[in-house]
Amino acid sequence: MSLTDIQDITTQRMVEACRSRNAKPTLDSVALALLDARFRAFEINLRIDAVIAGVRGVTRNVEVEAVA
Repeated sequence: MSLTDIQDITTQRMVEACRSRNAKPTLDSVALALLDARFRAFEINLRIDAVIAGVRGVTRNVEVEAVA
């Protein structure tokens, strides 16, 4: 799963749907919220990891301190 997956418009809409339904960042909660929002099962299957990360508010930015 790459960072661009979270930036996909469909994934963003899925994250918004989960947040509006107060889904917890768990597989069951997110999947049920997406089904309730009438997303298709194959869309959910393709993007579930990115949606859970979006619900958590996780970003994939990592800071590395350079040692000289």
